[in-house]
Amino acid sequence: MKQTVYSILAVTLLCLSGTNSQAQNKKPNILFIAIDDLNDWTSTLNGNPQAKTPNLKALAAKGITFTNAHCAAPACGPSRSAIMSGILPSTSGNYVNKSSLIHNPILNNSILLPEFFQQNGYYVCGAGKLFHGYHFNEEVKGRGFDEYFPSKTQDLPSFEGLKFNSKLPLGGWARQADWGPCHPDVTLDDHPDGITANWAKERLLEGELQEPFFLGAGIFQPHLPNYAPQEYFDRFPLEDIELPEGFKEDDLDDVPAAHAKMAHNPWLKRIRSTDQWKPAIQAYLACTAMVDDLIGQIVGALEKSPYADNTIIVLWSDHGFQLGEKGRWGKYSLWERATRVNLVWVAPGVTTRGTTSPRPVNLLDIYPTLASLTGCEPPKGQLEGNDLTALMKNPEADWDKTTLTVFGYKNYGLRSERYRYITYADGTEELYDHQSDRWEWENLADNPEYAEVKKEMRQELPTHHQPKGVTYIPPKPNQQKAKAKSKK
Repeated sequence: MKQTVYSILAVTLLCLSGTNSQAQNKKPNILFIAIDDLNDWTSTLNGNPQAKTPNLKALAAKGITFTNAHCAAPACGPSRSAIMSGILPSTSGNYVNKSSLIHNPILNNSILLPEFFQQNGYYVCGAGKLFHGYHFNEEVKGRGFDEYFPSKTQDLPSFEGLKFNSKLPLGGWARQADWGPCHPDVTLDDHPDGITANWAKERLLEGELQEPFFLGAGIFQPHLPNYAPQEYFDRFPLEDIELPEGFKEDDLDDVPAAHAKMAHNPWLKRIRSTDQWKPAIQAYLACTAMVDDLIGQIVGALEKSPYADNTIIVLWSDHGFQLGEKGRWGKYSLWERATRVNLVWVAPGVTTRGTTSPRPVNLLDIYPTLASLTGCEPPKGQLEGNDLTALMKNPEADWDKTTLTVFGYKNYGLRSERYRYITYADGTEELYDHQSDRWEWENLADNPEYAEVKKEMRQELPTHHQPKGVTYIPPKPNQQKAKAKSKK
């Protein structure tokens, strides 16, 4: 009898041991949340005390927030192309939206992030804005994805169903440069971003995803035009709205003229001349609050799902946004408001709850970090970012790296833990000390006391500057088949 009991116990322990071993060897899932044009006006980065993002704050409390994270490029296409390829814009020559991915031979021949996980046995699905549109057309059809919503040739749900309470402030004066509350009949579920979030929630709560999985959810707001249900505008009474603390009327007096050669728009001038500055800020805050609710819904669905304990969450915004600072309404610059981004990670067994790191990091680091966290071998010779797992384990670990933002040929913004150094193609410079000048009001580039700082930071700039990528000419169908056969 005793021998029988011992035999049963031995078999039971062996089974449990096998189960534990399988659990340990099981690759983690990935929830990949992208936000468009979200700057540091959040409760986690404290760029504006009026911002209300409790769900983002709650997510940050579960993992680590990189408070000095920056984009690879302050424009949607180049930024997302860098994230998805792991390649710097200065290496690929991808400087503008129109040359993103399929029109750039270097990027087109790279192993994109969704392809990488497909090749490593992941089920890859997504919805909303993850790439910059060009990845979802008849030519490419959502390359790297097993499933995409609304389809592999359309990444964003339509805005056509939205109705508004009144005439829009700028009356469609410039494409995208408008905002407004939706009609009371329009709910959050009707909004394109609400539709994207609902798709992600349903996929998680159904509990039928093939594991391991990579699930991406791309939220379009607070990208212009800023449309949200009325309730979100009501959270920010117009009479309480304040102008940006970082705005200074003569801020451009000590800035090189080269900044004006970068992509610029007349939106701020028009907004100010029509007395719409505070309403426009109200709309940005309203849309940010709406996005925050959607973040809460998606993360909440994961927590209720069977995948909660074995899923990495990475949330990022593709670049920042200026709402008047440096005379701009938009991104498209190498200053802090345009380059600083939200980057939050929750990695079970790796990150510590509620930690922050001031070390300078980049969205380019997402690809190598995900490869490291999932135990997948990264593509050889492709990735230019850094693995952030050392900082996840110790947010104050030694980190001698700077982080680079590229905007146009030979235009660079370099950020260390203390300084921002900008150099333009014509050789002119800017230098700001963030220890004493949070809003970058005093350009120190001509101050001889900082010559050594500039010298050290120059050494971190790229030595290779790829010209703008040539237009990619896709191979003919028979060439594509031949290429596929050769890979086999």
